[in-house]
Amino acid sequence: MLHIWNKIRIVRSKALVVVCAAALAGCSSGVKKPFSEPSLTSGGLAVGFVTNSGKGAALKGYQRSRYADRLASSILESNPGLSGQVDSYAYVSARIGSSFSDVVDSYRLEGDLSPRALGQIKSAELRRRYLMLITISDIDEVIQLPVDVMPVSGPSSPEVDDYQDVHFQTVRLKAVRLQLYDTRTATKLQDKIYSSDDQDVMLATERSGRRYVGNSLLGAFANSVSNRVKRASDVEHPPAPTSEQTLDYLWRRIAQDLPGSHSF
Repeated sequence: MLHIWNKIRIVRSKALVVVCAAALAGCSSGVKKPFSEPSLTSGGLAVGFVTNSGKGAALKGYQRSRYADRLASSILESNPGLSGQVDSYAYVSARIGSSFSDVVDSYRLEGDLSPRALGQIKSAELRRRYLMLITISDIDEVIQLPVDVMPVSGPSSPEVDDYQDVHFQTVRLKAVRLQLYDTRTATKLQDKIYSSDDQDVMLATERSGRRYVGNSLLGAFANSVSNRVKRASDVEHPPAPTSEQTLDYLWRRIAQDLPGSHSF
């Protein structure tokens, strides 16, 4: 089961975010120029492509297209005012033409659009003013969160906590770098990292069970059988969310961070 886990993040994940920022070196968070809902609505948005960082294996064309389309869909879900104002990979690729692969490869290796690439995009005269590009960090870390334990009184000895309700959660740490460009002026407006543990909120899988901690051999045996039947082992965390699930979570985060967006 997937859910959004909202508590103070553990120290290890903080350290990994620092590593992630270093892996996406050269970026600076925040908006460099004013960027508002009216300008986005009137100018429109093209979600051009998604790449792996220069250290990771290059994505295939269909992968770049699939991720860009998923991000564009998330943006439309959270920003109904942009209906009819969002383009994605297929349009941008066709509009830029034969030099598109060179633009993608240069961006993946350098982490930014080069002046030459910016000139090519400006010359393409995209029908949407703003161009969004994403880099997926090579950070991909599974973190088992501390087990939540709640003592439970046994039916035969109400005064004694013979049982424990246990709750296990596992998260996957991933991060992406977002860049937003104004295609008319060939300038970068935004450069920001999104991590799957931003703002003390993480996507997690969860597993719960009850275990016997008293002295009765019969109780211990019943506890073991119960855990096997419920598939809720008291000694294992569940598998982490998949990379695809975590990326989809990050696409939603990006979509809900745009000016004028809202979540359902």
